[in-house]
Order: sequence, then structure tokens, then C-alpha cells
Amino acid sequence: MNYFKFTNDKLSNADVRELVTSSSCARVVVGNDSASGIFENKNVSSLLWRSFEQKALKTLTDLCHGMRNQWQSVENIAIYHRLGPVPLKEAAVIIAVSSSYSEDATTATAWCIEQLKNLVPIWEKEMYEEDSTEWKENKDSLHSRPKPKRRRINLEQKVEIPYIPRHFQKIHATKAELHRRIEAFQKMKRNEVDVKNIAEFCTVDRSSEFKCARIDSTMKKRTDSKGHVQVDRVLNTYYDRDQFNSEYLTKYIPPNGVEERLQNLESQLSLEIPFQMNIYKRLELVEDRMLLTESISPEYAKFWVKGNTIYPKPIEKKKFSIEEIDALIKDLENQVD
Repeated sequence: MNYFKFTNDKLSNADVRELVTSSSCARVVVGNDSASGIFENKNVSSLLWRSFEQKALKTLTDLCHGMRNQWQSVENIAIYHRLGPVPLKEAAVIIAVSSSYSEDATTATAWCIEQLKNLVPIWEKEMYEEDSTEWKENKDSLHSRPKPKRRRINLEQKVEIPYIPRHFQKIHATKAELHRRIEAFQKMKRNEVDVKNIAEFCTVDRSSEFKCARIDSTMKKRTDSKGHVQVDRVLNTYYDRDQFNSEYLTKYIPPNGVEERLQNLESQLSLEIPFQMNIYKRLELVEDRMLLTESISPEYAKFWVKGNTIYPKPIEKKKFSIEEIDALIKDLENQVD
């Protein structure tokens, strides 16, 4: 059993010893600690003890648990600590341990005294004969050690603005005018969003004064879309697909039209797709990505940077007529002969 007590009264070794005495224990060891009358060449007149009792009791319980783990023969433990003013030569703390083995009781008592000094949040104030005082805490106490104060560093930031000639300045307006323009722009964008939200969500009759957009709004789930914004998939169909002659496609697809479509989509999405992939598979993946992006964040399409991509100029191949081809063949035959 454990016995703990913090008291302002004088401690008695006999009373503490009586608490831990048991018929099953062969040895009871009582240890006490009192302050010395001299500290660092100063004469100590009296002591004053303070403690954080709630935290100290929890720490003492952990100490007893650790003691019993190391020494299985320990049965009863009593730890009494005195608080308030304590005269010299009087015990400030008494620890009594009962055990079935004498060696275990002695070792456990010495260990408990050291752990008590190092871990339990207890402060000691030493009052000297020179009318000076000094607070001392348990040097290794983790619970009572105050955090070091951090010094506050005041830094004054100075920003040097270089002189800019007036003819280089694009905006010539006062601060109030700039704020007015910003507020007007924000109001305009807010109105645009409101109009779009009304068209998307407020589909019910809004003539009644008892209806509110906050509680009566509805969302329409768009077909083939993961968002509420309507997007359309374009299906490029061509006339007379079963014809063997593909010259009719020239009136639907401009020269090099497939590559142009890919370049436009890659410019919009900032994608880099390896050209080794099948061109039609590549086109399908890019268009699916474009459709998903428009359905999730349609408002960002206005801010996409367009037209900055520099496309290589197409190389026009010379077209030879039949007469020119015959002439070239005849020249080659003459060179061979």
C-alpha cells in the first residue's frame, strides 16, 4: 500500500514507520532528509517549502510503481513531505519502505530519495542570515522547470522605392480612386456570379415573397458531367464515310487539321504528351481532359493564356505534274546511259 502526505506539521519517524510495518515484512527502512546549515559559504537560518500537490501526488504514484517493478519484495511505501517553514535539523521528508528482504528495502529507500529530489515538483526557499533568500527547485524536475523566456527582437523594415518617371507610370490616380475602382470591379464580378447562380439554381418561381434562394435552391445534375455546369461533347461526323476516295474530307478538315486540333488542346491544358502514342488515342485523352476541366472549373477558362504558343510554319511540298515527272525520269535514264 502507498501512503502520501504533504503537511505543515512536524514529521515523526515513529508515526511513518508504524504505517508501513507489517507482520509479513522482515525489514522496515526509514530515510529522512533535512537541509544543511551552510550553502555556498552562506549561513542558512530557515527553510520554506512549496509544492504543486496535484502533480506531486501523481509523480509519487509513478515512483512507487517503478519501485515495485524493480524490487518485487517491496510491500508498503510511505512518503511524507513537510511544507511551509521548516527549522534547521528537522526532517523535511521521510520515506519508509517495508520489504521481506533487508537489502531490497535499503536499496529501494535510497533510490526513492534520489528520484524524489529529481522528479517531484517541490520548491525550497533558503533564507540566509544576511537577510537574503533564494528559491531552489528540484534540478531535474520536468514538471516544474519554467520555460526560458525568448527575447523579442524588434525589426524595423525599410523599403526603398526607386524613383519612377511619370511617363513610365500606367495608372495616374489617387488612392481613393484606386479603391473605388477595385470595389467596382469586385461588385461587377459578384453580380456576374449572382446572375449565373440564379440561372443554375433558382429554377422555381421567384415571385413569391416567402421563398428564399438559400433554402429553395435546387441543383440540376447534368448528363455526362461530374459538376452542375452544362458541357457538351462534340461528335465530329463526316458525310459518306463508306466512300473509298477521301478527297471529300478536304471540305470538312483543313490541311493538317488533326495536328492543329492537338496543338490547340495541348496549348489550353499545358500538356506534354509523347508523340509516339497513337494520334487518335492521344486526341481522345486530351479532349476528355478538356471536358473534365471545363465541367469542374468553368470560371477559369477566361483566364487561360491563349495564343502564346508559337507553331512551326508548315512546309509546303512542291506538287509535280505528270509531264514534269516524265521529264525527270527521262533525265535520270540519260544520266545512267
